[in-house]
Amino acid sequence: MPSGLSSSKLVESSEAAAPSQVQAKCAVQLAQPTKPERPDSLRILSEAKSGIKNKGGRPSSLQRLGISKVDIWNLAAQGLSNAQIAKRFCRSKGKVSVRTIATYRAEMPSDFKRQFEDFDKLPTVEEFHTWLQTRWSRRDNAERVYSQVREIWKNCWKKPLELLDETDIVKAIAWIKEARKCNEFAFVLAIRFLIRWGIGQPCWLSKHLATKGKKPPPRSLAILNTPEFFEEILPRIDSEVDNLQEVHWYGKKEVRTMRLTQRMRDELHLVFLIKSTTGIRTGAMVDRGELLERELWGTRLGAGKTNLQIVGGRFVDWVVFAKQNEIWHIRYMPPKVETMLLKHVRKYRIKEGEPLLQELTRPVARASLRSICRRLGITELRLHDFRKVYLTALCLSGVPLETAVELNVGWLDLNTARKYYLQVKALNANEEYSKMAKRFFR
Repeated sequence: MPSGLSSSKLVESSEAAAPSQVQAKCAVQLAQPTKPERPDSLRILSEAKSGIKNKGGRPSSLQRLGISKVDIWNLAAQGLSNAQIAKRFCRSKGKVSVRTIATYRAEMPSDFKRQFEDFDKLPTVEEFHTWLQTRWSRRDNAERVYSQVREIWKNCWKKPLELLDETDIVKAIAWIKEARKCNEFAFVLAIRFLIRWGIGQPCWLSKHLATKGKKPPPRSLAILNTPEFFEEILPRIDSEVDNLQEVHWYGKKEVRTMRLTQRMRDELHLVFLIKSTTGIRTGAMVDRGELLERELWGTRLGAGKTNLQIVGGRFVDWVVFAKQNEIWHIRYMPPKVETMLLKHVRKYRIKEGEPLLQELTRPVARASLRSICRRLGITELRLHDFRKVYLTALCLSGVPLETAVELNVGWLDLNTARKYYLQVKALNANEEYSKMAKRFFR
């Protein structure tokens, strides 16, 4: 003990210092921001996902096996018994007793099971729905796939999407073959979209979800089998364009409306005529931020991957960059189409490097065609149907199929053209129909 200090004085000095230390510690605690309390349901799930520990803080046998409370609750919510759950969690490193499963099953919140009774309320479903809407410009395609996944989930799974395993996929395929045999291709495709979004393993696509041989018969256009199609219906579709004022279609989140300008109508006339006489596909200039410059909507004047070449006021060539990096050349167009194309370029003073279609978008063009078909009371046509019109007209005009698939924007596979696009059947024997088709290309 230092000289000059007694033991009693040391005690007094330590007691005097104690309050100041306590006050400093309290001040530090008050200065730290307090975390807001989480809702009970979120807190329970968070604690359950973090693992199951013993009272001493050491990892339990379940945690060492990589099992959490949520894993047990998910199986319990599906109706599995304690013995079945224990068997499911049997690992090479150890086993789980039925008594342990029963203990943690008793801790399952009362509202935990209810969250698996409604597909739309699952944690990741909203993200999946949003992702689907980015895949198509037409909302009805995304909604169709979403409803198909919902139906599969309701009949086969009833569990969180992120917990799907290979046995669930096999179970869904068996249900589709039995209950949705007539639409097997579409439902298998819906599961494929789910896998591509990030659920499960990519190897399941080829192992269980192959689509070869499941595609339904081609969409048949009975309207092409009517004698008046080329003489009356197509001209009426074209003339009805001038009567369009506005169109409506489903956007990604709401119904959208567009009032058509005169330039939109002129471009719509051009689209219908070019597609039905050259076979060019719809294509796109940009898709999800990627510059494509593909086919009709990706066409520029004298520049780009798909470019329209006009020299001295005359049409020379149309280089078309198509899907799968195909390159086609449109070197012949009926005189009426060439005249309309050159007139359109002059009227709107389209310069080199500028897009051919500048105001008309694909959704507006599709909505316009649907609206026209409804007004005329005929089968609703799609823009891609004009490729069938083109090939049918060529073959009815006497051009052999082997030659027709090589003209303009054709087909690399002859069988594809014969199976999915040729709609002539018994019409080849109709001489009057053949004359109509020949007049179509004048």
